Amino acid sequence: METSFFDSNFFSYVILPLLIFLARICDVSIGTIRIIFVSKGKKYLAPTLGFFEVLIWITAISKIMQNLDNYINYVAYAAGFATGNYVGMLLEEKLALGIQMIRVFTYQGGQELVQSLNSNGYGATSVEAMEQRKKCILFIQSFNGMNWMTCSV
Repeated sequence: METSFFDSNFFSYVILPLLIFLARICDVSIGTIRIIFVSKGKKYLAPTLGFFEVLIWITAISKIMQNLDNYINYVAYAAGFATGNYVGMLLEEKLALGIQMIRVFTYQGGQELVQSLNSNGYGATSVEAMEQRKKCILFIQSFNGMNWMTCSV
């Protein structure tokens, strides 16, 4: 009696865990990008990414549930999750979706500009500074504990 490829040990113990691993990398990476889009208020893109994230996840978890006696699938699932976090962070870093910095130098109206930016959902900080000839505003931008300070006249 001949068995199909999908019933073979090679498929069950090599191909299926590899597919689960790759699926988890995809869905966790998509989830990382989706969370950034949610925080930025992207009302159409975030749910679309969420749809594909869950579609991939439900496909992977259903294969695990169909093969509960195959512990290699559990390891592939967990390793895919961990790798997906790493890949998602690399993607976000390359796409720079979460980081945007604009420096603005002004001699007047700096506080009003900061208040306007803050009231529209943008983070902005200002500090007054003095140059030898003129007063200027020093903007401080913080990200991940790092500060950038600049003053120009």
